[in-house]
Amino acid sequence: MVTEVEHEGRSPQGSPDDEEWSGRAFEPVGRMSLKSPAVIVLAIALVILIGGITASALATGGSTTLKLQSVTLAGGTVVHLEPGTQALKPIAGNGDPPADILAALAVPAGAKTTGSLNTDQNTTQFDRTVDFTSTLPAFRVLDFYQVLFKQLGWKLIGNAPDSYQAGSIQLLAEKGSNDGFYWEVGAVVSPTTSAGVTPFTLRLFEVPDPGT
Repeated sequence: MVTEVEHEGRSPQGSPDDEEWSGRAFEPVGRMSLKSPAVIVLAIALVILIGGITASALATGGSTTLKLQSVTLAGGTVVHLEPGTQALKPIAGNGDPPADILAALAVPAGAKTTGSLNTDQNTTQFDRTVDFTSTLPAFRVLDFYQVLFKQLGWKLIGNAPDSYQAGSIQLLAEKGSNDGFYWEVGAVVSPTTSAGVTPFTLRLFEVPDPGT
């Protein structure tokens, strides 16, 4: 933009209207067009930068610490939690399961570990199981996992009688991880025994790529 400046007796200093002026005529600098190559290159750079920041945020978005200390079930029953990082130690190793998946799992506080099974044997996708018992009745353990999965970001994809254990119910849930894979967890809850304990298992496995 060229601004007109008023002076007394002569034109703006150094302008072509001065009698003593001997230089080349001043030409105002034109405005940069929004369609100019420089503006286009800058816009592309900004898009790439913002996209990279967004992708990075998504890639590291999963929490690696358990967000809850307890859950409240129907009827007001409060169940305290033991974090998955502790409860699933028998099957963890070499970076699997990922920290964000372990942080999204728990067992009722006081549950006892009774066994574990390594199905993958480090030769296929992660597939391992931990067996527990709880003093909660079976229906409470089922309620517990329905509430827990929902509150910790799992998508419930199955709720049906277990195919292998008569009288048992399996809840199946799925969640995406920071490692780029989906993981599934199956909570199989068996009937409460005459001794007043409820056996249940957590089977955790990495979903294979469609092409594998």
